[in-house]
Amino acid sequence: AIQTRTTISAMGYGVADTGVDFDFLTPKEAYDLLKGDKALFIDSRDASDYETSRIQTSYNLAANDIMFKQDKLDKSCIERCKDLSAKGKLIIVVSDAGISGMKNRGHVSRCRHVAQYLHELGVAVENIRRLQGGINAWKLAGLDGILGDTRRYYAGAVMQADVPAESFEEELPTPFPASNPLSSTVVSAGYAAADIDLPAMVTNPTAYRVLRGEIFKKASPDAEKIIQIKRPVDSIIRTTGQIFVGGAGGTWAELDVAAGEKKGWVYVKGPGLGPSTRHVTYEFMAA
Repeated sequence: AIQTRTTISAMGYGVADTGVDFDFLTPKEAYDLLKGDKALFIDSRDASDYETSRIQTSYNLAANDIMFKQDKLDKSCIERCKDLSAKGKLIIVVSDAGISGMKNRGHVSRCRHVAQYLHELGVAVENIRRLQGGINAWKLAGLDGILGDTRRYYAGAVMQADVPAESFEEELPTPFPASNPLSSTVVSAGYAAADIDLPAMVTNPTAYRVLRGEIFKKASPDAEKIIQIKRPVDSIIRTTGQIFVGGAGGTWAELDVAAGEKKGWVYVKGPGLGPSTRHVTYEFMAA
């Protein structure tokens, strides 16, 4: 069933639901596009979820902000989606579980709301995909590319490790406040809080997004010669996960030759590299 304009207005979505849905990609398909620099990932979850755990290089465009806090939206992210999709990149929208809504149209994943929002603002439907099973399916597949907590989450709570992904085909409506009376149902369905094992954390990325259109590279951690290389903003740099912090406090990452990068180390963030900029901190790449 197609949602009515009245329903959408009540959600704060601002546009009528055209009934348009989007094709899904499996985690492995999405992973290959990430490694091939052929996709831009948009995370539809709340900022707190995004900070806890995310797919590397993704942007956060929260469904709740679209619906209730549009003044918080990063408008530049929307323009990036439009620009990069026009240049051939797929826009892959991610949520916890990527719910299809086929069982209950009232329980539709946040990634669908965000995908439709982008479509209404000009991104062609054929350039948008949803991640099948969401970030939880990516984690369950054991794929590289997660940053932060590798445990599966749902509605802000940690999933028990033995809960099968198919048990959660219906995503709970958002927002989902802690005081919601459904909380006990969530816990009994396979979620728990403080008694879950401590997380396995990924703190060193293996993919970075170029922020400034240039990167700085050197042959080894102790090399003195540094060269500047032009790379398009939002292009992906693949690294091994090895990090080196220089004497001035700058962070360097080792390039992944196996992924097609040329051998060397790239400057992620830290003091400027010139005499006039060394007292200013810059960020050249982000995960």
